[in-house]
Amino acid sequence: MPTFTYIVTDPDGSRREDKIRAANYEAAWENLTKRGAKIVSLREIKISEQAQSTSVLDQISMAIYRMRTAVPLQNLVFFTRQLATMFSAGLTIEKSIANLMVEEKNPRFRKTLAEVANDLKRGKSLSDALGEHPGVFDNLYCAIVNAGEVSGS
Repeated sequence: MPTFTYIVTDPDGSRREDKIRAANYEAAWENLTKRGAKIVSLREIKISEQAQSTSVLDQISMAIYRMRTAVPLQNLVFFTRQLATMFSAGLTIEKSIANLMVEEKNPRFRKTLAEVANDLKRGKSLSDALGEHPGVFDNLYCAIVNAGEVSGS
């Protein structure tokens, strides 16, 4: 999922600069404006810029974070297959994740699924909800889910 850098003026008049992850430029724009912010600048950060802007300390911190939040590959494979099966059987994504969360034995993954379920209830897309957990669901996994959402399959 692309990352965008932005400068906005908040409703209280304060100016803020930060980064946001969104499916595309329009989604980033919509996400910022629905909060009442007036956009001064919004641009996508290219992958080469992201790599250059990531310090060694940030890379080490992310590696440590991923080790602490890592979920075994077999759990992810099982989760993905079960989710696809439940969805194909007519269950909603929310209900499927809730069912899988109850059955999950790995406490870290169960907690992650609970957070994903909460994000879905608040209206986030599945790819965005999964993207909030980069230590568990990498960019490729989220991109594949996003492609499925966009294509409807």
